[in-house]
Amino acid sequence: MSDIGHKKRVNTFLTHLLFICILFILPEVLSTLASPWRGMSPWMYIKGLIFIAVFYINYYFIIERSLTSRRSVWKFVIYNLILTAVVLTVTYIGWRMVSNGFHPRHRKGPDPTEWQILARAASLLLRDFVMLILTIGLSVALRMGDRWLNLERRSRELVASHREEELKNLKSQLNPHFLFNTLNSIYALIAISPAKAQNAVHELSRLLRYVLYESPGAVTVKQELEFVDNYVKLMRLRLNPGLKMNVTLDAGPCADSLIAPLLFITVIENVFKHGNTGNPADTIDIKITAAEGRITCVTSNSVAPDTASQPGKQGIGEQNLRRRLALIYGNDASFASGLDGNRYNTELTINLNHILPA
Repeated sequence: MSDIGHKKRVNTFLTHLLFICILFILPEVLSTLASPWRGMSPWMYIKGLIFIAVFYINYYFIIERSLTSRRSVWKFVIYNLILTAVVLTVTYIGWRMVSNGFHPRHRKGPDPTEWQILARAASLLLRDFVMLILTIGLSVALRMGDRWLNLERRSRELVASHREEELKNLKSQLNPHFLFNTLNSIYALIAISPAKAQNAVHELSRLLRYVLYESPGAVTVKQELEFVDNYVKLMRLRLNPGLKMNVTLDAGPCADSLIAPLLFITVIENVFKHGNTGNPADTIDIKITAAEGRITCVTSNSVAPDTASQPGKQGIGEQNLRRRLALIYGNDASFASGLDGNRYNTELTINLNHILPA
């Protein structure tokens, strides 16, 4: 992690240096090359270093100590006025030293008068002042840009962390809910058929292994449908053999596509928990099919008359499911449920092309 941070700091430094060279030092070089009689003065490189120093003094010190609130803007202005005054004084002294003979001149003609020197100095100082303002402005823009990117990154990390924590909480609610419902089914079997109850415990251990240990952030459609199939087989053990069940589990060409685990189990649990399974004349329909990058789970079961009189009621399981779908898939998943006469129908559709979070 420290190596990544070090590389990031080096890349940031080199990027800044490139900006400064292109915007501030390159014009000086081109100006010198356009006037061969001036020669390549060491002063040109010194001025380049001065601009670099002004940039980083602002970037690492002045901005950090002043631009923290609106009231501290004056501190930023005062610090930079002092810095600008110092830099312009140094550049003026350096220029006078160079123009007075420290750098040989190869022009013919009389020496310039003092007024001409002062006029020339004023012109150069004005240009340097503008360059300093641009340097300070660039440092502010890049520093504020870095701050905004860091805030944006932290905001995304907080959102992702909150989302991950909420998903964990939702899954922690799902696991006990699933376990209690399954144990109730096995408990009912003990009095009827101890042999079936023993087989059910074995099936339950396989289901729990998948729920607790083998279901990471994403599983294949094939794995999820195998889990659903095992759960349906477990539920069959306690149902009336005469109850008609229409179960279709077809991964089609999407068997290896990835999907978030344990999304179908809620609606399938409700089929057996709330369905009127004691009436052999009724039927249970479970159909999960995948094709063209989409998977659809459709369930239908009859309900008792007292349940049919409460059409808009949703249990915790369905509320949990809707929230998980919203967190994981957003608009790439839909869930609808409702009563049609004495039958309760659900339809869950998921876009398998959705990129699941890591």
